[in-house]
Parts: sequence; C-alpha cells; structure tokens
Amino acid sequence: MTRDYPYEWCWMTTQERGTPHARALQDANPGLAIHVSAVLAGATPEDAHHAWRNCDRNIRAWWRENRDRVSAGSMVFAEYDVLCNVDTRTVLPRLPLGVGICGPHRVSRIRDRRRFWPFADIPRLPLPMRPLAIAIAPLAVLIISRAALDLILRPELDEVFAADIFCELRLPTVIRWAGLQVASMDLQNVHVTRMTVDDCPSGIYHPVKS
Repeated sequence: MTRDYPYEWCWMTTQERGTPHARALQDANPGLAIHVSAVLAGATPEDAHHAWRNCDRNIRAWWRENRDRVSAGSMVFAEYDVLCNVDTRTVLPRLPLGVGICGPHRVSRIRDRRRFWPFADIPRLPLPMRPLAIAIAPLAVLIISRAALDLILRPELDEVFAADIFCELRLPTVIRWAGLQVASMDLQNVHVTRMTVDDCPSGIYHPVKS
C-alpha cells in the first residue's frame, strides 16, 4: 500500500457518522493506505459544539497512537463528509520541503481578520504564538508532514491543545510557531456550502451529506 503515494489517508469521523464516502475513495485509489479515526460524539449539544471547535485534538491524539503504523512522509486528514472520487495524485500536491501543513484556504491575520471570526481566539494562544497567528479554513482536507505531526506532540504543547481555541486557528499557528510553513492548495470545491453526490463529478468535495 501507498506505493507511488507520498501520503496516507485518515478519515476523521465519529462512531455515529462513520465513513459514508469511503468506497468512492478506495475505488479511485486502490493503492492508497487508508486509516479511520472514529471518536465518540458529544453527549450533549454543548459537548458536540466544544468537540467541533477543538477537533484538531483528534488529529494529535490519532498521530500519538498510530505514528508507528504510518510509513509515508505525510498524512491526509479528511472529514467524514468529504467526497473524493478521483486519483488523489492528480489533485493533491506533494508537500514542498519546509511546508508543515497545507489546506484549502490559507487565511491571513492581516488580510482577513475582519471577515474571519476565529481570529477572535488569538488572545487564547500563548503570547509567543500570537504574532504568528494564521488559519486554514475549512480543516476538511489537510496534508500534514510527518515532521509537523511529530512537532505537535511536544509535551510543552499539551496546555495549548487543552485550551478551548478554534481548531482552524490553533493547528496552523502551532505548526508555524514550530518553524514550518503553512500553505494552501487548489481545492475549489472544498468549502462550507452543502452538496449532494449528484453535484460532484470527478474531484474532491466538501461537505457532501448525501
């Protein structure tokens, strides 16, 4: 598995939601190693909202438990409602040297602060990280290098990930603070407007609910 693929894939989901689009990914990428991270959904609406805000914790926890099972130099993390019905090698880039994380839209504090509300969480970041604040939106499809994943496991970051900080801000900022670059990739159909399977020819799409 993963022959000719520079990454492995991990579905990020809950036990209740499952992986509704797994077959499409497998059919289009028979040589790709695929993993699943399925956590329990929040017991209350408040718990679910808190888990949604802090879903990057699941990436960190999954990597801590599974890094020795991964042979590739990077990982693709995809939310359960991502539909990929194309050979990923034709649409997802290889991470350039020095890039730690790549997502659909790189959001700048200087250019986008007024329109991107999660920047309101900057004061919740540790003081040394605040000048480096940056975001990726949405976190639906991410490529993260092995080096970046190892860096976010540092014990001194436990407090940062225990704090309630919106994931789209915290994860890219931490990786940038650790000395790696944050990049974007051309995924025009990965956004927040709901779609159906019938809306999706060959490509990568989010969110696809049915």
